[in-house]
Amino acid sequence: MILRNKVKRIASLALFLCSFSAFAEKGPVYISPNNDGVQDQLEVPLQIKEKRYVAEWSFIISDEKGNIVRIIGNKDKRPDTITVGTFFSQLFTPKEGVEIPATVIWNGYFDDGSLAPDGTYYYQFTATDDNGNTATTSKLKVIVDCTAPRIQLTQPSESDKTFGEGAKSTLHITQTGSSETQWTGTIVDNENNVRKTFKWTQSAPLSLDWDGTDDNGSIVPDGVYSYRVTATDEAGNTSDAAQITNIIYSGEKPAVSISIASDKYFSPNKDGVKDTIELAVSIAKPASKTNSLVSWKVDVVRVSDGKIVRSYSGKDNAPASIVFDGTDSSGKVLEEGQYFAQVNAKYLNGYDSGIKKSPVFVLDVTAPVASVSVEGDTFSPDGDGSQDALLIMQRQEKPLEPEWTGTKEWVGKITSSSGAVVKTFNYGSTPEARVLWFGETDDGSLAADGSYSYTLSVTEKSGNTASFSTKEFTLDTSKTELALSASVPAFSRNSASAIQSVSFVPHVKAASGIKTYELTISDKDGKTVYTVSGTGSVPPSITWNGLDSNGKACADGTYTATLQTVANNGTHSKASRSGIVLDSLAPSISLTAPYILFSPDGISSKQTIPFSVTTSNETKWTGTIVSEEKASLVRTYTWQGTVPNFDWDGTDEKGNVVTDGSYTLTITATDAAGNTGSAKIQHIKVDTREAKAYVTADYDAISPNGDGFRDSQKFVIKAAFTDSIESWSFSILSALTGRVERTWTNDDFKSVLPATIEWDGKDSKGEVYEGSVLGKLNIVYAKGNSVEAVSAPFVCTATPPKLSVQTSPRYFSPDNDGNDDDLFIKLGCVTKAKLSSWSFVINDPNGREFWRTSGKSAITEQLVWDGRGSNGELVQSAMDYPYVFTVTDELGMTSTFEGKINVDVLVIRVGDVLKMQVPSIIFRSDSADFGMAGQKDAEGRTITSGITAEQKANNERVLKRIAEILKKFEDYNVTIVGHANRLTDNPNEETVDNPSQWGPALIPLSLRRAEYVRQQLVGLGISSGRLSVEGKGGTEPVANTKDRAVNWKNRRVEFILNK
Repeated sequence: MILRNKVKRIASLALFLCSFSAFAEKGPVYISPNNDGVQDQLEVPLQIKEKRYVAEWSFIISDEKGNIVRIIGNKDKRPDTITVGTFFSQLFTPKEGVEIPATVIWNGYFDDGSLAPDGTYYYQFTATDDNGNTATTSKLKVIVDCTAPRIQLTQPSESDKTFGEGAKSTLHITQTGSSETQWTGTIVDNENNVRKTFKWTQSAPLSLDWDGTDDNGSIVPDGVYSYRVTATDEAGNTSDAAQITNIIYSGEKPAVSISIASDKYFSPNKDGVKDTIELAVSIAKPASKTNSLVSWKVDVVRVSDGKIVRSYSGKDNAPASIVFDGTDSSGKVLEEGQYFAQVNAKYLNGYDSGIKKSPVFVLDVTAPVASVSVEGDTFSPDGDGSQDALLIMQRQEKPLEPEWTGTKEWVGKITSSSGAVVKTFNYGSTPEARVLWFGETDDGSLAADGSYSYTLSVTEKSGNTASFSTKEFTLDTSKTELALSASVPAFSRNSASAIQSVSFVPHVKAASGIKTYELTISDKDGKTVYTVSGTGSVPPSITWNGLDSNGKACADGTYTATLQTVANNGTHSKASRSGIVLDSLAPSISLTAPYILFSPDGISSKQTIPFSVTTSNETKWTGTIVSEEKASLVRTYTWQGTVPNFDWDGTDEKGNVVTDGSYTLTITATDAAGNTGSAKIQHIKVDTREAKAYVTADYDAISPNGDGFRDSQKFVIKAAFTDSIESWSFSILSALTGRVERTWTNDDFKSVLPATIEWDGKDSKGEVYEGSVLGKLNIVYAKGNSVEAVSAPFVCTATPPKLSVQTSPRYFSPDNDGNDDDLFIKLGCVTKAKLSSWSFVINDPNGREFWRTSGKSAITEQLVWDGRGSNGELVQSAMDYPYVFTVTDELGMTSTFEGKINVDVLVIRVGDVLKMQVPSIIFRSDSADFGMAGQKDAEGRTITSGITAEQKANNERVLKRIAEILKKFEDYNVTIVGHANRLTDNPNEETVDNPSQWGPALIPLSLRRAEYVRQQLVGLGISSGRLSVEGKGGTEPVANTKDRAVNWKNRRVEFILNK
């Protein structure tokens, strides 16, 4: 494709006597004839009215001094038939006019074949009619500029290319260059998406600081970026590629969070207990001096419908805490339910924290409702088997409160008429439906006779409380002579138990005193296992340690103590205390976890740590999580019965995520007998560090061909932290299909994540990969986080550029006849890598460079060549000009494509005559024939040294073509003129034979050769009457006779067409 600088048809010109006009551009126009495919030539559309009257025209290029440097004129129309009338009709009849092209093109070359230097030039059009009248347009300006914009981009150090936080909040880019209409700098990501654009108009590119924001002012994601800067001037020249690669942006993201500073449950009922909740707001100030907080907002959101019910906001100086009183903006108390707070902060550098949420908190102003009652009005706990205990009945009334209100603390109390609490029952989260009171106080003694009442109270997490009481009832042992109470309901023989015995307390009312007593302990089957007796007063207490009368340990079970007395007056009394439990078995527990490192960060696959628990059935189990570093309690659990499997989500009692560190979980239960069972898991590690990683590649292309230049790719791996890596892999993937071509894992590097990985360009089969690839890193951390990072795509190829050249027409004849005057050269290049340079060189028949064009990164797809060399010389007629197309890619791989250009026989007008000048006819040395070795010459002698078969075939081809041309000019007589090249400066060389110095005389030899050609043409059908011959020897050289590189041009045959 040829890109042209087209000009508009806007100027006009009128000729005297003839009315026609020409149109061209008012200018100026910029071109850059450097074969980069952009504005390589000046293209001027022409429009001339009544063109049948135009005899000739010229398109003239002149420099600033007015010197004409190029003239492009009308084509010399040749006859299409062999009649002389057709030829002279075209040549001498201006009324029919010469052909006017629709467009005139100047390719930036002078008439002498040299490329126009940068500068200002002028172009104009002239035309002459058949009467000799001439008109000329005004001069219009065209500026030749092959100088690309200049850029100097300083490469930062590797450490400086990583930025975004603290003192390195910006990336400083230093650059200088030429002043241009516009420079454009872009920040692009690994997928080549433009994130940020910088522009400088009518200026050099200025140094800049990139703060990590995109064109919308938002912070770009953390990752690997590149900076590119470029400019294209008015002539279409583009600056050399300039970029900074492997820029790692890890943006400053000030920590923003909101948590609960007080209890997560509150009750805004103005009772002075948990009426408000305190929210801890953490909005960090930026470490960078160039960054600051610009706005913040805190919303309270209802969980059930997501509605914002209260908001707080500001521009700077965010509060450290907010006390929320449970009301909306109008002061109305919100409905009961679950809520959370969310915070958002925006910073000057464009960072938006996003929505950060607090744990859910509970607004609860309603206490649970329960009912309680007792059976009977009076009881006598004297162990006589009648009304020995008071039955208390209680239940929670429906509807029960939702689970989100939290666990309740239920407590029952027996209170005397004076208000003294004599007995307390701790039920935990659920009150027992039926409770028996045997009249014992908290210290195990028997309560005094009198009136009592029972009250059930509940306290909620939110601070709500409620109490429910029974009617009064009476404890009356006035008629009882003997009663027996126990200090504890259960005990243990276990040495680790806190309760290793039970004390029985007798209550004796015999006025005459006690003569004898006996205390027996019997098992559930009534079998007596232990007996103690005596005379006189009964001891204040009798202790049993669980051994039988023989000192042998009794089996665990339920026992009954019976005390019998005989008073001095002979009265027998008996009292019992049943339900005493001997329990020497501690609560059992098994506690395990599949892992002890996790990351409750909302991202990892291990958001919680699951605990598998198996326990015995106990009244109460308690779990605690304690910080090992701070020795502080962060979480408490309670269970009744057995402990279920459960997860810890890394939060404290308030629902806030705990700080990173090590923790211990302990689960404990102590039964009624004082036995304790517990289990713990230590060194549970919470790690919420952000897992980040980056991969950079040194090159944008490699060629693993063993030439020592970019044979391998080096990847640099950077991870935020490398401890606790569970596994990692690094793969080479096809950028097109995503197919994995090569993989490394932790097994290849002894589990250590390497800082660099070098790839030799081969796939898993050991074969060189061809195509675009990228490096992909995957890291899996033991704490559940995984991170993925990819490099920018790059090319891997060991295949040099594949070239092709197509030329048209097959036989090229730049003789200005309008037929095949231009050679169209189509250049093809298939390559995976970018190009570094290319050239297309045409050599003369002797291999000397004749014409060249070249470029850098872009190949001109189609060249148009007018047949002139770099010195302005026209190609020689009927000669082959070899060419070499060479391309080198950025990887140093070079390819060449060779061919040849066939030049036809050229018919050149010189004044009013036409001439064919042919140097390609090769004669036998010092002879006038085409004889080959082994053939007979005209005198019958065997030729020992002749021309080659190829030379002879070419001679015959050329003469056949000349005959075809002459048949088109049948009304012309043709003079065949032989020319030779002189070897000396001696004039005798022209006329005198001298075998020792120069051989045969040149004029006679050239005449014989002309005659030999005439004979060949006659044999090809040309009338001998039209043909005459001359021999001029070396008297009219066209090239330096002493320069062997060009003197072959003197040895030629000319055909002059005369009317």
